[in-house]
Amino acid sequence: MKRILVLLLVLAPMLYAQDASEYGSLLTTGRAASLGVEATTTFVWDVENESAGLETRAGLELIFNLFPPADRGAPPADDPDSPAVRLLLKNAAFTWWNTFATSGGNYEQDHFNRWMARPLILTFDTFLADLVWKNYFFRVASSTTTMQVNTVSLRSIFDEVMDVNDRFYYSINQALWRNDRYNIQNFPILGNRMNRDMTDVDYRSNISGILAGGVEFDKFGATFKAASHRRGAENDDNAWLFGADIEAVPMDYLKIDFSALAGVNYDKTTLGENPVGLGVSAQYQLPLSDQFILTPYAGFDFMYETVSEETEWELGAGVLLYTRGFDNLVSYRVLDFDDVIPIGASLGMNINNNSRMNVMLSWFDPPGRDSLIENFGGFLQLEMGNVLGEEGGTFDFAVLTQLEYMIQEKITPYIRGGYKPEIRSGNKTDNMIITTALGCYVTPVHFFSFDLRYSMDHLLTPRELEPNKGLFTAIFTVRM
Repeated sequence: MKRILVLLLVLAPMLYAQDASEYGSLLTTGRAASLGVEATTTFVWDVENESAGLETRAGLELIFNLFPPADRGAPPADDPDSPAVRLLLKNAAFTWWNTFATSGGNYEQDHFNRWMARPLILTFDTFLADLVWKNYFFRVASSTTTMQVNTVSLRSIFDEVMDVNDRFYYSINQALWRNDRYNIQNFPILGNRMNRDMTDVDYRSNISGILAGGVEFDKFGATFKAASHRRGAENDDNAWLFGADIEAVPMDYLKIDFSALAGVNYDKTTLGENPVGLGVSAQYQLPLSDQFILTPYAGFDFMYETVSEETEWELGAGVLLYTRGFDNLVSYRVLDFDDVIPIGASLGMNINNNSRMNVMLSWFDPPGRDSLIENFGGFLQLEMGNVLGEEGGTFDFAVLTQLEYMIQEKITPYIRGGYKPEIRSGNKTDNMIITTALGCYVTPVHFFSFDLRYSMDHLLTPRELEPNKGLFTAIFTVRM
């Protein structure tokens, strides 16, 4: 405890060092931070109920990048003939993230503060701890070598939007107004009725440790791995998993991945199952130009459970078209406030051993000078679940689209339409919901915007259409 106290006393002057100025002192720590401020008042008139009201809320999001994103660790030495350690945290950062918010009519200091402790957050893309020699490596730990076979799924340009629960600030409610700022349209529209990944042999949470080794070349790599169910002498049942991951680039732009794992004595554990899994996928990146990249893909995942003798498999295929580069990720006010959306289109499908087939068509092109059609853009999400009507289920269909046109980079009229089944508590009813909206998004002054919208949700029952007079909404926002 004394050592921790001494360390804090040493670090405190470094983190909170002050520079003299004519106004007293300047807190230099703020130079490594970003502060986002947003204040919004929304007016809603329910035409159906003849009621109207206002909602005002204000929030601040303070992010200290104490250690900004960077590759950290110890790369292997330049001498390939000598064994060396490779310790890598790719794009790693330590961040202190705080939010302050209030709503209604009271904007005093204590109403902004929630007085909740916010811990430091560690984020990274890849973690490696290897011993390397020439083209060989012995792997002690890694975030990329896992006991999992999942080479294919139904892919979309909105994958990162739909996987919002994988973001640390969302899952632990760290971000400001998370439900209104991330995956705003609640993709997939069909919810859990759209199964994007039907065969995933995943034992990452059922092992106590893993060791691996392999080889790596410019166009070929292989990793062989072993993991136990419990540690040391506690692994009474001698339950082990063995697997391999192989990656090959036989020609430019073509990548082939292969994964396999098999369990030994795992049926003796509380899991009661012994898996054998195989997966293979291929992806080809065809650069039509610097901006246009066509990426077809296909894959197959297979699992056999040796105890129940049950077999599962999933076949997936599709194509993605990136229209503004492969690495260009953006945010958008009606989809997601984080830079996770590539610009382009995608068409994907998957089918499993029970003939359950899903199809998803997605498109996104924000309006502006760089749009395929200058100043015209929008998004489209079309989903078809259980296309063949198998497994005793019914065919599901949903679509949502918005078309926009930007005028002088300040005025953006838009129209939105959608059609989806009514889902209550995860169960689909016999009713359908027809969504329509007409609006205009205006940014007359930098940092200020207002969004005027008239929207309606009509209920279509098997008997009749129940029209709704809709809502008129005006959202006034100051954001910086």
